[in-house]
Amino acid sequence: MPEEATPVARMVEGDQPAAGDAAPSIVVDPRWGYRRLDPMPSTPELDQFYESRYRDLILAGGRAPDVARLMVRGPEADRERAWLAATLHDDVIAIGEAGVATGLPRRSLDVGAGTGDLVGSLALAGWDACGTEPAVEIADVARARGLAVEPVTAEAYLESWRDRGEEPYSLVTLINVLEHIPDPVRLLANIVAVLAPGGRLVVRVPNDFNPLQLAAQRALGVDPWWIAIPDHVNYFDHRSLAALLEGCGLEVVDQVADYPMELFLLGGEDYTCDPEAGTRCHERRRRTELAMPPDVRRGLGRGWAAAGLGRNAMAIARRVSGVA
Repeated sequence: MPEEATPVARMVEGDQPAAGDAAPSIVVDPRWGYRRLDPMPSTPELDQFYESRYRDLILAGGRAPDVARLMVRGPEADRERAWLAATLHDDVIAIGEAGVATGLPRRSLDVGAGTGDLVGSLALAGWDACGTEPAVEIADVARARGLAVEPVTAEAYLESWRDRGEEPYSLVTLINVLEHIPDPVRLLANIVAVLAPGGRLVVRVPNDFNPLQLAAQRALGVDPWWIAIPDHVNYFDHRSLAALLEGCGLEVVDQVADYPMELFLLGGEDYTCDPEAGTRCHERRRRTELAMPPDVRRGLGRGWAAAGLGRNAMAIARRVSGVA
């Protein structure tokens, strides 16, 4: 893959640069190796976007279709929750239980918890589970269901952890969060501080600029649809995610991928411009994954990760004793 800066267009309709501002580019971070925006949006710019526009974009279908499916009540949300509980959530719980087997308590934190569904699945499995979600209206969906999701930023919650006198967590999850964070290294350092020695950190991010994405982009002759500005400020793949976690003092113990959705694009289902095609593809994915035994699905996920494929990259890391 080319390592030079890649100019990109602004990806939110009506969002125009101020006079004299240059359009952002995607560059490779010279220290950490993941791709990121340059220039990086300021914290006030991002705060304004999330407070005033993000929820509306989600509900309009312009962002985070996974969150949108959970925010609208009805049979579709129920099917989505059942699929997540049987796949992603079951995998996360199994990862956490591996730590419990070494003597750690069932105490978990989901950073960027969204509508709180992972928090709910962990609680049902007997965990003392809580989460944070900075988008207040999204956090309210979780809180209305009686889930312990605080409507605060991860940074504020983690930095006040010692003041609250709480015990460390044996499981921390970051599901599609790091792509939104201007300083992922600082966030990971704060997480390491609240993670018990031997505790597990589960991080999932979009697997962007992956080989199937680039093949589909060439086949369709379109711009890179996975670039989403200003909310996606970082772009990871399996390799750069693992390198970042290890650079923060964690030990990566496993890497998995989920379903390579780009296969649908290469097969003629162009969900990048057809929402109905996206709905069909997602339903086919759900049916496929639910029909697989968990060990088969997880084995495929490890194989896809080894090949650099999968729509999302997930890394499981362990806090090594003595890492501060």
